[in-house]
Amino acid sequence: MDTLVCMRVFANVVERGSFTGAAKKLGLSNALASKYVAHLEDRLSVRLLNRTTRKVSPTQAGRAYYERCIGILERVDELEDAVQVQNHSPRGHLKIAGPRMMGETFISACVNDFLGKYDQVTVDLALEERTMDLVAEGFDLAIRIGKLADSSMIARRIADYRYVFCVSPDYLASAGPLNSPADLTRHTCIVNSVISPTNQWDFIIGGKRKSITVNPRARVNADAAIYNMVLSGRGVGLCLLPTVEADVASGRLVRILQDFEAYDRTVYLVYPHNRHLASKVRAFTDHAAEWFKRL
Repeated sequence: MDTLVCMRVFANVVERGSFTGAAKKLGLSNALASKYVAHLEDRLSVRLLNRTTRKVSPTQAGRAYYERCIGILERVDELEDAVQVQNHSPRGHLKIAGPRMMGETFISACVNDFLGKYDQVTVDLALEERTMDLVAEGFDLAIRIGKLADSSMIARRIADYRYVFCVSPDYLASAGPLNSPADLTRHTCIVNSVISPTNQWDFIIGGKRKSITVNPRARVNADAAIYNMVLSGRGVGLCLLPTVEADVASGRLVRILQDFEAYDRTVYLVYPHNRHLASKVRAFTDHAAEWFKRL
């Protein structure tokens, strides 16, 4: 068996704490991942991992081997990337995590454009509302929105954007005035269940942030669905500004309560702190930073 492959599998098992996590990251079966590590232990005549039914952890010898191992693997990756950069051809498989809320519109479009630029890179894009563990689940990077939890990850700020309140002209004409946040209690509302899990919308009133509880006709966890409902005249909704700008300009939608808006968000690229950043990851981070600037 290839020693470098065995080393890479072993390093991933240590980092993820399981053969399952390592196998998923590397596209192997659990049995094959275990076979690679067993071959390495046989070759070195030393046990590298403690195996229990619940977890896998390195032995003292395994920890020492891992520390040297990752240095060698990083140098190999740097060498391969240097050759790829000279040929202007990032390649390999890129695993990206992102929130479904924004992913079905902007993140998927960003990835689509990236694939058009780099035909030797393949992508696995996972869109979920939970915050995924990049290392344990084998992701190269994530796109995250809003306040970040404290972590050892590197975070690159790439864009700021805003959610705005919109209605259709027909709804506004038939449903009555909407001059202040308090008026919303008498209106039909389409609530984003991710942003407003308790059916509360935030506003800046008198210089202070205040919440108004609404009674939603629909609760939705996807921006595109909320946009379509608002456009169809179903009620008031919180929409991404880049999504509705053309509709507002054409008169298909009306922005309301602009003096009270409180939904500014920041988009970040987040990735593990490695001494070496693979060319495929660097290419995507640069692409995403430029792409989101155009929103």
